[in-house]
Amino acid sequence: MDKKEKEEFMKQKRAAYKKARTFGLFLFIVVMAFCCILGLMIPVRPKESVLEKRELAKFPQITVSGVLDGSYFSDISTWYSDSYPLRDVWMSGSNAMKKLYGIKTKQIVSNKGTADEIPVVTKNENEETPEAVTEESEQESVQTEVTTALAESTPAKATAPAQIVLPTDDPSYSLPAITGQTLNGVYVEGDTGYGMYFFNQQAATTYIDMVNRIADTFAGTANVYTMLVPNSEAFYLTDEERAQLEPDWRNEKAATDYYVASFNSNVKNIDIYDVLAAHTDEYIYFRTDHHWTGLGAYYAYTAWAQEKGVDAHALEEYEQVTFPGFTGSYYTETQAAAMEANPDTVIAYKPLTCDRMTFTDTDGNTLNWPIINDVSGYRSTQKYSCFAAGDQPFSYIENPNVANGQACILVKESYADAFVPYLTDHYQFIYWFDYREYNGNITEYIRTVTQTEGINTVDIMFLNGLDPISSIESMNRLNSLMQ
Repeated sequence: MDKKEKEEFMKQKRAAYKKARTFGLFLFIVVMAFCCILGLMIPVRPKESVLEKRELAKFPQITVSGVLDGSYFSDISTWYSDSYPLRDVWMSGSNAMKKLYGIKTKQIVSNKGTADEIPVVTKNENEETPEAVTEESEQESVQTEVTTALAESTPAKATAPAQIVLPTDDPSYSLPAITGQTLNGVYVEGDTGYGMYFFNQQAATTYIDMVNRIADTFAGTANVYTMLVPNSEAFYLTDEERAQLEPDWRNEKAATDYYVASFNSNVKNIDIYDVLAAHTDEYIYFRTDHHWTGLGAYYAYTAWAQEKGVDAHALEEYEQVTFPGFTGSYYTETQAAAMEANPDTVIAYKPLTCDRMTFTDTDGNTLNWPIINDVSGYRSTQKYSCFAAGDQPFSYIENPNVANGQACILVKESYADAFVPYLTDHYQFIYWFDYREYNGNITEYIRTVTQTEGINTVDIMFLNGLDPISSIESMNRLNSLMQ
C-alpha cells in the first residue's frame, strides 16, 4: 500500500468512526430524551413496588419552610427517582444481569452492623427481677444449663452451645465448608433462605422495660403474655455454621433465654421455642420468606392454649385453603433463581366460629374483610397477606358466636398475622395493633377496653419475632406508643 492509498484508507476510517460516533451520540440523546419524557409521565408512575413490597415516595406538598430550607426540592428528587415508571422492570433486569456474573460460594453482604453480646441473666430470688451474672464461675454454671437445655430440646442440627468458642490456638482447625451465599443479610442454601439474627442490647432493654412496665401498670386488671418467635435459622443452622457465615450472627435460643429471664413476675411468657423445635421436620417455616407458615403458627397456638388453660382445636377441625406460588421476602432480597423456580405454598386454616374482621388501613379507611382472604389472584410476593388482612395499623374481630366476655389485645408485627385466626374461636373481642403503622396511644386504648361494659377478662399479648425487636428504631417507636 503506497502513501496515497494509505492516506485514503485512513480518511475513510476517520469518516466511518465519525459517523459511528455521531450515531452513538444521537442514539444516546434519543434514549435520554425518551427516559426524560417517560419520567415526566406522572399517571404511569407506580405507587408501590411489588419487588420491594413497599409504598414508593409520594410527590411532596409544597410548604414555605420546605422551599426555604431546600427539603421540598430534595423530596421532589427522591420522588422522581423512587417512583420512576417501570421501576420493578428495571430492577428485575438489573438483577437478571447480576445473575450472569456467576454464583459465589461465599459472599457476606450484611446491612445490620455489629451485634452485641447476649448477657446471661438470672432471677433475683426476692424480687424476681433480672440480675446480670458477672462472676466467671456463675457464668459457666448458667452457660452449662443453657447448653444442656439446647441439646435436649432442639433437633440434631441445632444442638450447639449458646456461644461458640473456636479453638483458634490450633492452626490446623477449620470450620466445615459452607455451600451457598449470603445476600443482603440472607443466607441462601439451594432454594432456602435463612435470615441473620443480630442481637441489639439497647433495643432489647427498651422492649423488656416496656413489657414489664405494661405488666405492672395493668397488674390485677389484665393478663400480660409474651411470645417470642425465632427465625428458621435458629433450628436449621448450627452455631459453627453461623460463625463462619457471619461472626456477629447470634444464637436465638440464648437470646430467648435472656428475654424470658428479664421479664418480671407479672409477665407470662409463652414458650414456643421447644414446641417448634419438636416439629422441625414439618413445614413450619417458609423457604423463600422469613415468616412461619400457618402450621408453625398452629403449634405456637397450642402452646398459648396450654398457658391460657383452654383446649386447643385439633388441626383437622379447620377447613384448609391453599395458595401456591408464594415467593416471599428472602426471594425479594436475593432474587435467587432457585427460590423463583421452587416457590412456597401458603396453607391457611379458617376459624371455626367467625370468618369476618374489620381493619383500618393507613389512609384511614375502615373495611370489613375475610379473616382468611382468597389471594389466588394476588402477586407471588403478596400471598402471605391472606392471613388477617396483612399488616394494617388497627384491626379487630367481634365474634358473634362467642359470648364469654373475654378480650385479647395484641401488639404485633407480621408474625402475628398467621396466629390471629386461631385466637378467633376463643375470644369475644380481639383487637390488634401493628406498631409500625399505628400512630395512637395503645396504652390508653387498653385502658378503655378494660373499662368496657361486658368485658370481664382482658389478655394483652406482645407477639413479635426476635429479629424485628432487635431494631432500636422500631423499639423506640413501640415504646412511644405504649406510654
